Amino acid sequence: MIFGLVLTTCGYAQIEVGFTAYAVRVAEVSPRVVAWALAGNTVMIVLAQLLVIKRLEGRSRTGALALVGAVFAGAWLTLGAAGLVGNGDALLAALGVVARSAIFGFGETMLSPVMPALTNALATDELRGRYNAMSSMISGISGVIGPVTAGPLIGAADGMVWVAFVAGGCLVASLLALSLRGLLTPAQDGRPLAAPPAPVPANS
Repeated sequence: MIFGLVLTTCGYAQIEVGFTAYAVRVAEVSPRVVAWALAGNTVMIVLAQLLVIKRLEGRSRTGALALVGAVFAGAWLTLGAAGLVGNGDALLAALGVVARSAIFGFGETMLSPVMPALTNALATDELRGRYNAMSSMISGISGVIGPVTAGPLIGAADGMVWVAFVAGGCLVASLLALSLRGLLTPAQDGRPLAAPPAPVPANS
């Protein structure tokens, strides 16, 4: 729950307000570029989803979630770089804004199959509904925190405080995901179980 709240607050919840405000006000791209960026996000999800799901089979779920945090952080740092070059090179700034959305979309393809699977692996049959309801609550809570924090932070230090906040938060989420690994069984983490040792033949 803590991992999901941190990652969502510094990830999804920053798209509608933080991303668009930074792109237009700091990177100084046009709303048309923002629209292309959102389209690029969708295209990345469509193209990469099946490939990513196949690659995740039999791999650690906590490792995948940690990678999601790192990918999200990389996306925000790419947007931060677009803001730094916004005044001097409009084309480079636009490419940075679009690239951010594509990178973020790649992270989304890893998060969407893994997070529900881990939630349900931890839930007992009696409490499965409550586990999934609590997981769904994360979006509502982060949806309030994200927009409220984005405005003041983008207004400070040409948006660099906001970039540091969201990128750093995503990396903190990665550390939280890695800390879960030791608390989970291999089955809960999605890791293949170790093969039993081969029987030793009896001496004739």
